Amino acid sequence: MDQDPLNELLEFLKPESRLDLKHISLDHLLGLSGTEDGIQVLLNNEKIIQCIIELTDDKVAEISKNALLVLVNVTANEKGALDLLKYRPSRKKNIIELLIGYILNPDKKDADAACMILSNLTRSENAVEVCTDTFLPHLNDLLNVFVNTSYNKTGSNLNYLAPIFSNLSCSPRVRKWLTDENPYVPLIKLLPFCNYQASSIRRGGAIGTVRNISFDTNYHEFLLSNDIDLLTYLLSPLMGSEDYPDDEMEQLPIALQYLGKEKHRDPDIDIRKMIIETLNKLCAKRNIREVLRDNGVYYVLREYHKWEKDPNTLLACENVVDILIQKEEEVGAEDLSKVDIPEELKGKFEEMDKEYVDNVQ
Repeated sequence: MDQDPLNELLEFLKPESRLDLKHISLDHLLGLSGTEDGIQVLLNNEKIIQCIIELTDDKVAEISKNALLVLVNVTANEKGALDLLKYRPSRKKNIIELLIGYILNPDKKDADAACMILSNLTRSENAVEVCTDTFLPHLNDLLNVFVNTSYNKTGSNLNYLAPIFSNLSCSPRVRKWLTDENPYVPLIKLLPFCNYQASSIRRGGAIGTVRNISFDTNYHEFLLSNDIDLLTYLLSPLMGSEDYPDDEMEQLPIALQYLGKEKHRDPDIDIRKMIIETLNKLCAKRNIREVLRDNGVYYVLREYHKWEKDPNTLLACENVVDILIQKEEEVGAEDLSKVDIPEELKGKFEEMDKEYVDNVQ
């Protein structure tokens, strides 16, 4: 007797199998993929996984959709994502190439599910560099698809391309592509989505990409160059409709001056946190701190601090403000990222931060 009962389904998961049997089999596998234990059962059967991958391009839309949804569930599990990377469909493409092909096809139904799978696959730090190998030749095409919000003709919005870019920007090679490939062009295309009201997924992915680039101080001058106008996009989600004195207003980026009463801050706490984290990283070098001061970042954070309720974000905001309100001789370092903090002080600072958050709550 076959030890794995799933093997009984193999005969029903072939492209030429009867439609009703494929439906029933995939429905069963979709239900199985909804639990941690079920995902492990699927991962233990390579032939089943291979069949599911092949069915993602089935001629019947419902079959391909369910096959993709099984893989969405499997890759939501980190082990499942890492395991799936080893599969190579019969067309001799790896799984990433296959899914990129679905996204680049404007007539592919359920391309959103393909985006979700790729978002899951690129999320693990252990997989980013492996994924980057395949993604690099396709990044320009994917970015062009991303900025064309009506690219897919079947109704897929492709919003999950944004977290894919964010995940991939953890790779030094992708950060280099974003800043060296047609200098300024990739970010100029991506940055408007930091303020894209129709989708928090797109906003979060765009801001997450900028945040990941900001972790590398070598790119700070690039990010704050006039060609990119980063602060306009980065500060806008933190701003409401408050008025500033004229002398303060004149320091803000032009697009952020005299905003209307309908202006509201971004409602997504995770997005606001990422922006504060980015500003914190940009405070590393003296010349960039001066740019932040000259563009009224302190004034924006001052008003934002009055509004924010989340204690962790308040603390992060205060950390940036503390740097910006100091004179450079008080800051005492050209590059804060190169200042070594003794381990015993790190622990003390962490304890102070925890006490602050507890008191605010």
